[in-house]
Amino acid sequence: MKIPVVTILLLLFSGLGLALSAEKQFADQWLAKPVDDRTFQTYLGFFAYDRRLPLDLRVLDTQEREGILKEHLSFQSTPGVGVFANLHRPVVATPAQKSPGVILLHGGGPQGKDGPPVKLLAQLLTRAGWSVLAIDMHYFGERSSDLLKTYTEQEKHERLYNQPSAYLTWVTQTVKDVGRSFDLLVELRNADPKRVVLIGLSRGAIMGAVVGGADRRLAAVVLLYGGHFDALENGHLPAACPANYIGRISPRPLLMINGLHDTDMIRETSVAPLARLARQPKRMVWAEGGHQLPTEEHRAAMLQWLRENVK
Repeated sequence: MKIPVVTILLLLFSGLGLALSAEKQFADQWLAKPVDDRTFQTYLGFFAYDRRLPLDLRVLDTQEREGILKEHLSFQSTPGVGVFANLHRPVVATPAQKSPGVILLHGGGPQGKDGPPVKLLAQLLTRAGWSVLAIDMHYFGERSSDLLKTYTEQEKHERLYNQPSAYLTWVTQTVKDVGRSFDLLVELRNADPKRVVLIGLSRGAIMGAVVGGADRRLAAVVLLYGGHFDALENGHLPAACPANYIGRISPRPLLMINGLHDTDMIRETSVAPLARLARQPKRMVWAEGGHQLPTEEHRAAMLQWLRENVK
């Protein structure tokens, strides 16, 4: 049977419409055009905190194993809000010598800072001479609450990631928590303020793009398997959108490592468009595989990049 040309055209345009509709769910207006500088400056007010507020640092436990000193800590971020963290430091470090520091943000797992990926990265960086502060973001790890009970992807999105106002509040608190982590490392653990970097993994990498653009004190930013947002997100407010921040990390160096076949942070719709908004100096590394911990090869590449860019 001969199909009319009009019918063929309708089918083609229908298919194109479906493709564009599928792509639209991963995009927003800020990914196409970030906000201007004047608007961006208004967002920074969300992240201001009182630096005179005591950190109220408490050492909950101390362990030494295989040349690494690990302190289990709690500290006050903002009034009434406490953060739990693990600080990893080389035992051989000279007390009087200021060390380079890393603030490490976990993915969206229930264990938070105590999850296997964070532990592996912390050990790797510590053995390379860095002081690594891995913190729990709100609702995760030791900061769990009634908001999240099962930590399934559906629950996290229904209750947090796809709740624009709640998500902005969460983003705002995380930026403040990282700022206070910087204060702790520099003021109480002898880190060099000119050599403190931020490394985020997965959800922590999404947050890392925001924090990196908002807090100018960070010397460099590393985003591991992050993106604009993940495959189940359906939108967020502009002040919580990494597209409005990633270009403002410059002139500080940025490293992004992502999977070519990641079905969570999708290359074509989430990662590549966000990476295009980043300004020099930046390095984009595409790795074989999906949503995962960087391989040994790429962990080594990350260390080499840090040596070259944070001195």
